Amino acid sequence: MFRIFNAGGAGWLPRMVRAGCAAGILACGLGTASAAYPDRPVTIVVPFAAGGASDIVARVIAQQLNDEYHQAFIVENKPGGSTQIATRFVINAPADGHTLLLATTSVVNNAYLYKNLNYDAERSLRPVVGLVDVPAFLIVGPTMPAKTVPEFLTIAHQRSDNNKLSFGSAGTASTLHLAGEWLNQVEHLKGVHIPYKGSGPEVVALASGEVDYSFENLAPALPQVSNGRVRILAIAGPKRFPTLPEVPPMKDFGVPDTDMASWFVLLAPAATPDAVVQQLNASVNRILARPDIQKRLLDLGLVPTGGTPQQLADRMKADSQKWIAIIKAGNITVDQ
Repeated sequence: MFRIFNAGGAGWLPRMVRAGCAAGILACGLGTASAAYPDRPVTIVVPFAAGGASDIVARVIAQQLNDEYHQAFIVENKPGGSTQIATRFVINAPADGHTLLLATTSVVNNAYLYKNLNYDAERSLRPVVGLVDVPAFLIVGPTMPAKTVPEFLTIAHQRSDNNKLSFGSAGTASTLHLAGEWLNQVEHLKGVHIPYKGSGPEVVALASGEVDYSFENLAPALPQVSNGRVRILAIAGPKRFPTLPEVPPMKDFGVPDTDMASWFVLLAPAATPDAVVQQLNASVNRILARPDIQKRLLDLGLVPTGGTPQQLADRMKADSQKWIAIIKAGNITVDQ
């Protein structure tokens, strides 16, 4: 569970910070700590290699912040350890707002998947702002003739009863894997999980018939969707994706309502001053509200989020409870 860290008091205290009021708050005296912020380059640490969606989002935001502050915002890729290397690096950085973490859902899930983490992300990081949601779509390949969710569920149950149902994912314990486990649990299926080393290989495997279906993000799936080798049946979320209004939510067909989207967010070391967090939050919210930025992100299959630090803290808390329930019910473990 993530809460906002109160650097001026004892323990963890929820704090509602409205991005739209950030300028007024700064003018009232809280802003003295950030009056000169940033006074040197700021590093946004990305826990994955360059070129992926998280890296692209970090560079879009970094460029806009660079333009706003006339100070360098640098993206530094620190892949490895299921995001643990990057997370640990930011936790150990000075808490002055000059080192930030572009975090994914791994930041809350790893505590349940790894028994020997040598850090406590919940206590060591504080929410700054949400960046984007990354929706998950139910996608089928040539071995699954279904064209609608009801047809898919009928075939899936038949194959499940005969132990002939499989689904792929971008990797063990990824949110896309957990989405498949969620469907197993709510629909009482026995789909066998086949992990791949990323979404790219997984979508190719689906298109070639190695697995029956998967939950996948939009951008990696689009090339195979465009050539007709895989089909999108539904979005595993509460509402339709803005650029795919013809794709219905799974809840429309009696599947329990949920949101299997992962997310990218900005976090900072826990003791980072409130004024710095508020200033960054307001800046990123302005960036995400721009129509050109929104279009660029939507074209990548990403939904801009933004919001206050408290809203992000609440979201992270709720999602951690959702994912841990799936992890426990599916007895999912990761070898270190």
